[in-house]
Amino acid sequence: MTDVPHFQESGRVNPTHPDDRLPEDVYTRSLDYLVFACVDLVFTAGSQMLLAKRKTLPRASWWIVGGRMAAGESPKEAARRKAAKEARLEGLSDDRFRYVGVYSTCFATRQQPPQQHGSHSLNLTFQVELTVEEQQRMTLRSDEYDTWQWVERSEVSALLNANDGLDEALLQVIGDLAPV
Repeated sequence: MTDVPHFQESGRVNPTHPDDRLPEDVYTRSLDYLVFACVDLVFTAGSQMLLAKRKTLPRASWWIVGGRMAAGESPKEAARRKAAKEARLEGLSDDRFRYVGVYSTCFATRQQPPQQHGSHSLNLTFQVELTVEEQQRMTLRSDEYDTWQWVERSEVSALLNANDGLDEALLQVIGDLAPV
């Protein structure tokens, strides 16, 4: 498959905006019952890729850029929104987002109480090859990420623990990227 098929019935009315949020108590309760959809972005530049160290749960560790999809968004609309919001890369065209795969991630903890209940997401993952200029201009949100760094793909495993289930997921994503 080269892309994520997205179908939308005509006449659908979406009552919310992608920045709208459920009331915190409703969202917290729903995390116990629902699997939510995310879009993850692997920014690459030649043989390097961007790793970001998140500040908050469910993954306060090395990961890639991304976040929840909003109701009514196509995967590429969500990917463009996340690239602009998380990495300040606005105006990327749809053809820049290469579908990598979908990954199921079950986190042991979550930001919302009770934290030990964790959460479960399906991550539609895209690779975005950046130009040198985009790579230099890109900056991640300081409220979401402690730090970030460009790493040679072949050296990522040195930063991760192959016995950690989510580090294993990240290594799988990297293995599924388009070759350099």
